[in-house]
Amino acid sequence: MSRPRQVYGPNPPGRLPAAMLRALAAELSDPGRFARAKSYARDGAVVDIEIEPGELRATIQGSRFEPYVATVFVAPNGDDETLLGLIPDGDEVLASCTCPDEGPYAGAFCKHALAAMLTLADEVTVEPGVLGRWRSGVAGAIEPHEPVVRERPVVDVLAGALAAPAPIPTLPQLPPRLPVTMTPAGLHGEDVGRVLADALAVLRSH
Repeated sequence: MSRPRQVYGPNPPGRLPAAMLRALAAELSDPGRFARAKSYARDGAVVDIEIEPGELRATIQGSRFEPYVATVFVAPNGDDETLLGLIPDGDEVLASCTCPDEGPYAGAFCKHALAAMLTLADEVTVEPGVLGRWRSGVAGAIEPHEPVVRERPVVDVLAGALAAPAPIPTLPQLPPRLPVTMTPAGLHGEDVGRVLADALAVLRSH
């Protein structure tokens, strides 16, 4: 294990692959966890890092006394000799952490694993060769963890509003037209009452 290195100078050698690794980290979870991970990486919460073939391990000092240990596994890629070709896709990385955070959806990275990825990007900025070391793992090393599903769950925001507390009652069958004669002007109150009584009798008969 070794302490993460700091980036110095305006044009470090691995700035482009490092930027792509940071973009990958942003895609592996939600914006809130990514923002916390950036704070961890920036403020020195990642106290140790070890980069081995197929495996990245980082020790992160979180909110509790005992630090968390995050591990990021990557599928091997020894065929592509270019740095940019060594940047993994999202389905080629998996993470585990000693923290209880399971992420917002299946396969999502916790903030500690994201901080490990961001620290790896800093290491690549200083020494691009560590990216090749990380991608030179043994073929099939992450197969027991597959398949990885990172699709965010579909949430129906109207489901609660549409849930009825009881079944909707059956509507009564009404006749298409009521045989009620319109009352001419000038009728007295008793005549209007008789017309309404006739209309109610028709409704009751149906």
